[in-house]
Amino acid sequence: MEGRCVNIQAISGLEKAPMFENRSRPPGPGSSHFAPSSGFAHTSLLAGDNDDPERWLVNTPLLQFDHPKIRLLATRLTQLQATPRQKALAVVNHISAIPFGAIADSTGTSAMAVLKAGMGDCHTKSTLLVALLRSIDIPARIRFVSLRPDFLRGIIDTGDTPIEHGCAEVLLDGQWLALDSYVVDTKLAVAAKMRLRQEGLKLGYGMHVDGSTSWNGSSHSFGQFTEADEHSLPLRDWGVFDDPYQFYSSTPFVKNRLKWSSRVKWLVGARMVNKKVKELRLSPGGSTLKQA
Repeated sequence: MEGRCVNIQAISGLEKAPMFENRSRPPGPGSSHFAPSSGFAHTSLLAGDNDDPERWLVNTPLLQFDHPKIRLLATRLTQLQATPRQKALAVVNHISAIPFGAIADSTGTSAMAVLKAGMGDCHTKSTLLVALLRSIDIPARIRFVSLRPDFLRGIIDTGDTPIEHGCAEVLLDGQWLALDSYVVDTKLAVAAKMRLRQEGLKLGYGMHVDGSTSWNGSSHSFGQFTEADEHSLPLRDWGVFDDPYQFYSSTPFVKNRLKWSSRVKWLVGARMVNKKVKELRLSPGGSTLKQA
């Protein structure tokens, strides 16, 4: 029997985002080049990013990549790798292996806190990923987009309220590569896809049925949406940022997430989401999900 979903329409504290809007800004934090009509991953998402790569190597209070534990982990993961691409792959594979889990204060969780938690979501795993990459001098950043809530069907009920989603971008050989396939760990992704196939759905349980669960280091890689399924593509591009806090604190439409009332609501919501995720992870086909 399909379990009840967590309703976070009130938890988010956000109005419905305007759909299919492209915010044009100069390159740098918040720059937006996305148009959702066509050529998503290959042309529009990353077009025009000609700013200095050094800009995307700076530290922030959330990234903390000068912390000895961050640097030690990055060194351990990459010491046998010869090229930046091989090093980036090693780091991404490590982040992918971290179990997916909702963290209540995903807007202000530091890379060190993610290490301590041993789990993360699209915001927090992206924070740790960017920190590790920058610590080994590989430019990286987070692009925030709004997705239709369909990809969280079965875990969260947001009505028709779009969800803000973070994707990492890594600069290799002069090309920005975008990915979010590290967000959902393999065990959960397999369970989600099995459940989607059982139900005849394309989106739900945190995944697209045809979404990627790995990255080859040379192309874009998305797990929550696919270029072939236009309905799954982002509704809005918010631009590129160093970390989640920079996005939420500098973007008026989403600043409500930083209010104490919203944080308390997300604390409750995160616990309920993690309960649903645990049940799905333990039931690969999703057939034994219990009522919440």
